[in-house]
Amino acid sequence: MSKNKVTVTIANKDYTIMSSEPEEYLQKVAKHIDKKITEIVYSNSQLTINMATVLAAINVADEYFKSLEAADNLRQQVGQYIEDVSKDRAELASLRAENEHLLKELNRYRGESQYMSGQQSIL
Repeated sequence: MSKNKVTVTIANKDYTIMSSEPEEYLQKVAKHIDKKITEIVYSNSQLTINMATVLAAINVADEYFKSLEAADNLRQQVGQYIEDVSKDRAELASLRAENEHLLKELNRYRGESQYMSGQQSIL
């Protein structure tokens, strides 16, 4: 995989990054980090860029871990849905088999009933 050399700007400082990721993606990541730092600096003008950068890193890490937790919860829900669908399919197959059996019995009873009514008219 080839490496891309990309220059991004974060907190008014240029950084050159070597990555196999596309430039558009790296610019998007850098813009997100820059936005986080800028928001923190504007919320408290007494913070240094270094302090704002650390707080931004903490916020991004918090987002990351919450996203991991949300993804795990979704995986568990999907697993439960799959399990429920499997149970429902098994129940559906059982109900179809029972329905088929009952239809056969009904047809048999109808046949017997017609036979019996035919015998009575002969007498």
